[in-house]
Amino acid sequence: MMALTRYDFYKIQGNRKNKDKVELYRFKNEFKDIYIVEIFHYDFNVYAIKFYLKNHSDSKKRYNICYKAEFKKNLGFETGNSNFIKVLNTILSIVIEIRKKDELASFGFMGAPKESEADPEVNSSNINLDCTVADTKRYRVYHLYTRKYFNPSDFEYIDSKSSSILLLRNNKNKETLTKDVAENYIINTIIPSLT
Repeated sequence: MMALTRYDFYKIQGNRKNKDKVELYRFKNEFKDIYIVEIFHYDFNVYAIKFYLKNHSDSKKRYNICYKAEFKKNLGFETGNSNFIKVLNTILSIVIEIRKKDELASFGFMGAPKESEADPEVNSSNINLDCTVADTKRYRVYHLYTRKYFNPSDFEYIDSKSSSILLLRNNKNKETLTKDVAENYIINTIIPSLT
């Protein structure tokens, strides 16, 4: 794999109560903001990745908040695309580090809805009873991005457009984490833990 343009990251102390289940990483972006990356370790060697800006840590919407266009323009950026790609590349680098430690690792991503996508007045037809949101913009981006870097001979893409969840099931673990097991696990364990 070619070298990725990414931010330097490092592991930080996780939540002591859940230290076996949650790993935390941090990095600083080109806007000088700190990102926190949460890696949730589930059964079947499944790792769910979530990330947010540290200054939104106390917000219930921390996974949904995006930079406003005015903020980026005030810093001299037309868009935040280069920052976003570097953020995704940094997450990918963390995933690669985890995979080196756990050769059976599978990875889950949820394309958290932007605030407007989670607003029932604007997007009620895409909001599910379990509060997930169908086909979010982030889900579509992650869907394309992962296909660029995760070889289908190594990972099967098990995705749910209806809940904006993508699971990259490691094919070395396909005897234990079958597609049926993975889909049931997403529905019965991962989605309920999101709320």
